Amino acid sequence: MAISEEVRQIIFILEEEGFGALAGELLTAISLGREVEKAFHMDEQAIRRAEVETVIERVPIDEVDQLREAVSFLRMRLVLPVRAFAEAEQIASELSDTGNIRVRFIDPDERIEAEPISRRDIGDASAAEQLDAFLERLPSMTVPPDVNRA
Repeated sequence: MAISEEVRQIIFILEEEGFGALAGELLTAISLGREVEKAFHMDEQAIRRAEVETVIERVPIDEVDQLREAVSFLRMRLVLPVRAFAEAEQIASELSDTGNIRVRFIDPDERIEAEPISRRDIGDASAAEQLDAFLERLPSMTVPPDVNRA
């Protein structure tokens, strides 16, 4: 299956901006196609008893649908985790007797605290919301946004 020009541009931008692994995952996801459940009858007797099992098959994604699938993939990999992280901080803060809780990570090798993921307010998902809004507009864009504006 050929990759659409729009998806190739997204992959190129991701690679140029240092997100080569994400670009590779996106390319793989589009190339593998979408998972679809299909009915599968094991034998003639199963058909008569109306016993149906389902199997998962991968079907190619049409070029016209690839941009929508790419946007969904990026939302799943970039927006949803940030929202979940912000929600985890909010829940931890609500459950805590000490007030605001910021989730932090410990480097498993060095056994030291890693830099905070965000310096925003605890539970702030505004970056995810901005990215989600951009992803909503992406399919209708004909000219890339001006990345140099303030």
